[in-house]
Amino acid sequence: MEMRVVVLFLVVSVSLSEAAGCIPTTSPQCYKKSTNPDDDFHCEWDDPNSEENQTYTLYIWDSEKKTALYVNTGNHTKKFIALEELGVISSKTDIWVQTKVSNLTCNSSKISVILICSVKYSKPNIASMERSAGNLFLSLDEPKDNKSIIYEIRWRERGSEWQNATFETKENTYKDLYTLPLQNQTVYQIQLRRQAKLHSPQCNDSHSLWSDWSALTDIPLEIHVPPVIHLEEKVWSNGTRDIKITWAATSAEETVGGVTYNMNLSLWSCGKPKRIQLSTLNQTFNISVTYSEARISIIATNKVGRSAPQKIIIPPVKHQNECVTFTNITKAKKICLEWYKMEDGEILPNTVKKSREKLAKDIKNEVQKFVRHYYILHVFSKKHQTAEMCPFYSKEGAPVKGPGGVNTNDLTHESVVLNWRHIPVAEQRGFLKHYIIWISGHGKTTLHKVPADKTSFLIKNLHPGTSYTISIAGTTNAGKGPNTTVNIETQIKEIGLSWQDQTILSVCVVALLCTLICSFAARRFKRKLCPVVPSPVVDAAEFLYPQDQDLRQITEEVHEFVLLLRQELNKSTENVTPGQSTILQNFGLVVFEEEEEEGEEGEVTNLSFMKSCFYPNPSYRGKTLQLPEPFHSTDSPIKDNDNESTYRNGLFFETKVQECDKTSL
Repeated sequence: MEMRVVVLFLVVSVSLSEAAGCIPTTSPQCYKKSTNPDDDFHCEWDDPNSEENQTYTLYIWDSEKKTALYVNTGNHTKKFIALEELGVISSKTDIWVQTKVSNLTCNSSKISVILICSVKYSKPNIASMERSAGNLFLSLDEPKDNKSIIYEIRWRERGSEWQNATFETKENTYKDLYTLPLQNQTVYQIQLRRQAKLHSPQCNDSHSLWSDWSALTDIPLEIHVPPVIHLEEKVWSNGTRDIKITWAATSAEETVGGVTYNMNLSLWSCGKPKRIQLSTLNQTFNISVTYSEARISIIATNKVGRSAPQKIIIPPVKHQNECVTFTNITKAKKICLEWYKMEDGEILPNTVKKSREKLAKDIKNEVQKFVRHYYILHVFSKKHQTAEMCPFYSKEGAPVKGPGGVNTNDLTHESVVLNWRHIPVAEQRGFLKHYIIWISGHGKTTLHKVPADKTSFLIKNLHPGTSYTISIAGTTNAGKGPNTTVNIETQIKEIGLSWQDQTILSVCVVALLCTLICSFAARRFKRKLCPVVPSPVVDAAEFLYPQDQDLRQITEEVHEFVLLLRQELNKSTENVTPGQSTILQNFGLVVFEEEEEEGEEGEVTNLSFMKSCFYPNPSYRGKTLQLPEPFHSTDSPIKDNDNESTYRNGLFFETKVQECDKTSL
């Protein structure tokens, strides 16, 4: 009866308060955070209309005592309640929250629960996850009671719908593990929540509460390629080096959710490697190191895994051939001495020794005799710094081997180049001062000293066609080592012009060529200024022979002739000396020839009847003087007894043209 009155009172108060503007809270949840029966309880609720002047009262009805436990929480929406205050928790209990605003009150909806079965775990926390071969391996934190748990997981690609799955874990495990199949090369988002699995007879799964969803977690792609590192080195003269380390960022799909870079730096020879963790925003790192070897390794790590380590070895500064001091060690807070045996300039890692107490003077008698060692002394005051570098022997000796690979080249009649290889450091047994070269031949021996860093030498002033023996050996402070010998024979000197004569001859040839070129250029220039008057050319005349003329080849006879003075062709030829003659009537030239035979009556032949338009017959014993070329046909009328003058090839011709003549000169 009393319970009915309480319920009726609540219903009436809620109705009145809503009418007056009082808004109730959500139904409260009271639970413990594990299945441990001795755990205390936590109660919480939500208020949709939170105001500063409103207060809350939590009511818990005890069914056995028929009384209600009420707890004033002020303006807080959460309350911790000890187990002892609740009384009986194995039976059903009604719980509600009363809200008071000024003089108004309103109550939330009532819930009935068995408190011993009301368990709500904290939201899951992903301890670690790894993505490989199309699977996501999850490791989840486990509640305090180490009981089996029911999980719900949901996942999706960005912007797509959720996919859900549930799974259970076993009891008494250190971590809850789960494998989720995912597609490769795809970025996902996941969330999880969990629920207690109760085994009490009065409880069932409906009484346990789901935890809150875990934070939304991005699942990036796994990092396959280690970071690509680039180093920039700047060596200072004070025993330090500045190293700038840079590397390229991973892909955007691999960087989802953040990337960290873990670096291990071995900078101090006598200390442990220094570990540095860098965030994804920093892709450069500057550090100062000593002159000794330094080692760096870097690993890129994201939410689902890590890359393979990228290891970089910063080699030491080049070894010095003599001792060098960079700084004073009196103010150093820490020192570190390292020394090692050297063979052919290389460090043997198994022979490197280190000490934080010893100095260089303390180790010189401890190392092996006749073996070159090297020590580097580091100090630390404000930063790591190299103080001294020095090669040393505990005791020196002479070399045990001569230079190798001795040969010659560029052999002439008076010189040759000698080549060799350095004596290995292990066989020098001391600091090499120089090489000694002996040249024996032509009845004498000469000696030369060559610096220890040289591997060739030009030998001059040799005699042509002579055999020589050349020997070379290395020398240290302790003495000379074995020598290496090679035999040569110089070439025979060729007889010819010396280089001085060849030079003079070359100069003369060049001068002659210049003279010819200048002369040719001067002639061309003179012709342009004063052109030469061309000489007249008289070409051979072309005659049109009659078609019926006999063109058979005849034998030419040569006779003496007399060229007479020019006379008119129309004059009488009575005074002509008897004998046959040939007349060039066209030119007014008369040629007399002596005949071998005279006419029977000794008469003088009158040639005046011959016309210039008739050409001599080849059967005539007289010959006609050839006329100059060319003859040109003209269509203009020609008058009888006209005279024409022609100048050809330095000769003057006067032509008498008759009416029957159809050509002109």
